[in-house]
Amino acid sequence: MYQWNKNLKTWKIGNIIYISIVFSWQIEEAKVLSKKHDGKIIVGGPSAIFNRSKINFAEFQKETDFDVLGMQNPLATFTTRGCSRKCEFCAVPTIDGEFRELKNYKINPVICDNNFLVASKKHIEKVIDKIKHFAKVDFNQGLDARLINDWHFDQFCRLKDIKLRFAFDSIQYESCVIDAITKAKRLGFKDIGVYVLIGFNDTPGDAFYRLEKIRKYGIRPNVMRYQPLDAHYKNGFVAENWTEIELTRMTRYYSRLRWLEHIPFEHYKKADDATADLFELAHTQY
Repeated sequence: MYQWNKNLKTWKIGNIIYISIVFSWQIEEAKVLSKKHDGKIIVGGPSAIFNRSKINFAEFQKETDFDVLGMQNPLATFTTRGCSRKCEFCAVPTIDGEFRELKNYKINPVICDNNFLVASKKHIEKVIDKIKHFAKVDFNQGLDARLINDWHFDQFCRLKDIKLRFAFDSIQYESCVIDAITKAKRLGFKDIGVYVLIGFNDTPGDAFYRLEKIRKYGIRPNVMRYQPLDAHYKNGFVAENWTEIELTRMTRYYSRLRWLEHIPFEHYKKADDATADLFELAHTQY
């Protein structure tokens, strides 16, 4: 599948520069860029919407005449917008508002709906009918394990190949997530991903349990370090129950399981501590 562009995305049409700000810490970068252009600058994107008061250096525009999502990923689409959930860590309710099914959308294999399973059966069946010709379909933003049922799995079985993604944001959803994974595996789905949020209303022990729980099912968890929606820079927030070292180490280890999965986390942690001690010792001698 096409790789997402995580950098600040810009386009120039005529003498107008369009800037899509996905992450809040890109606002300053966009501000610097705006000073280098004499013409008109239009800013949009998820974080620009949420941090509207900070966009005082360019014209703000929520919708544009061209396909911003397609510029980020030409294989991506939305078939719905919004979400029925009101998760404290999520900006979707602010950015997209109430959940709604779209009448017109691109027929693409990377589905970016924030909560596809809230949609009606009629909408879901119609989307599956339209995308079933693709060799691979990816529900990129994740499927709500609290909502998925046998009917949904029957629909997904109509697709040639599919990337199923779930989210394990809190320990209270453990049974729902594990049930969804178990059922998916029993039905023969092999490509399963799980987003695991850490550093938000949890502890290192809680996060470690959830990450390792997913590994027990043969899945490399996709660790997601919590970022405040108005963060000035990436990875600057450290929750009350954490330290910067713990957050960085856990994020780094579980992001590199392709190379580190043969090493237990506790062994990795000890080696990391030893390296840090040697580094500190070396610097105190000069």
